[in-house]
Amino acid sequence: MTSSPNPTLQDHRCRHASTREALVLAASLLAILTLLPACGRKPNVPDSDSAGKQNLPFDRQAPANGLSPSRSLVPSATRLPEGTSITVRLRTALSSATAHAGDTFDGVTEDPIAVDGQILVARGADFVGRVLEARRSDGKDRGYLRVALVSIQVSGKTVLLDTSSIFSKAGARDGSGAKDVIFPPDRRLTFHLTKAVDLP
Repeated sequence: MTSSPNPTLQDHRCRHASTREALVLAASLLAILTLLPACGRKPNVPDSDSAGKQNLPFDRQAPANGLSPSRSLVPSATRLPEGTSITVRLRTALSSATAHAGDTFDGVTEDPIAVDGQILVARGADFVGRVLEARRSDGKDRGYLRVALVSIQVSGKTVLLDTSSIFSKAGARDGSGAKDVIFPPDRRLTFHLTKAVDLP
């Protein structure tokens, strides 16, 4: 008489086979998931996040003084262009009665000299001017003066200038009976550069 298989032993074997198959399937899925990121990434290409985190020279933050590091690489303006106006104030009087061509006079700048909003020459800078023409009144003809600037002091250095000249004849405008031109101390005069000049 043939004996029938043990139901308990057969059920145990079936459950053991199912568990082994489940483990094999789980291991296969884990391996596939692990390989997927590597397959999708291009070789030797850094992540966009890491590339974005690199500090480029122009990405540096500005220091406490508010100046951008990239702007510090750009030289500031150091040239006064042609046509720049220079207003000065005389230190001493100047008169056609005593002045001669070639004489010099001095004083200070009345206003700061700026280019594109940047002050290049401060108010109060010393200047030197020259008398180009002078004639005193002879009693019949009125005296006159022609003057121009020749230099200015910037950062302790003398900068030569080419400027327009100012011509003044006694009584020509106000109709006064004055025979000679007199520029008193503190008289303001405005000249214009006829040639661009580089500053130190």
